[in-house]
Amino acid sequence: MKIALTDAECLMLKTLGGMRSLVARSAGVKDAKMGDQSGLEADIDGLMGEYAFCKWKNIIPDLIPAPRSGSSDCILKNQRIDIKTTRYKTGRLLATLKNNQDIDIYVLAILEDNTVDFVGWAKKKDLCQEKNIKNLGHGNGYCLDQNELRSFN
Repeated sequence: MKIALTDAECLMLKTLGGMRSLVARSAGVKDAKMGDQSGLEADIDGLMGEYAFCKWKNIIPDLIPAPRSGSSDCILKNQRIDIKTTRYKTGRLLATLKNNQDIDIYVLAILEDNTVDFVGWAKKKDLCQEKNIKNLGHGNGYCLDQNELRSFN
């Protein structure tokens, strides 16, 4: 499912993402990104993925630029969801090895310009297994390829 964001939405999200990044680093929240991008870029891209998912599912996104660590990005049908956003078209669903008690479902979002493509999802118990631990050059983490994800119905 592809969700297009307007130029105005993107401008708002870049501004809020920058504020969220500044507030988080100032509060000592560790940057847990798993790629080459800067922490600021990861925060902005992540917020764009979160917002697009909420727009698609017609739920209210958390746009408050307060420090957060480990909390879910949104809740849908009593499921706590963490949106993982990447700019790689062949991107994988990645999560750190931290046992995040606040998440039930992980969603993979591919960001290209103003469009977010939701390619699949996994339950935490399916992603966070020893057999899924890989090192893609930035330390060990849980990893599922796109073809291993559940599709959106």
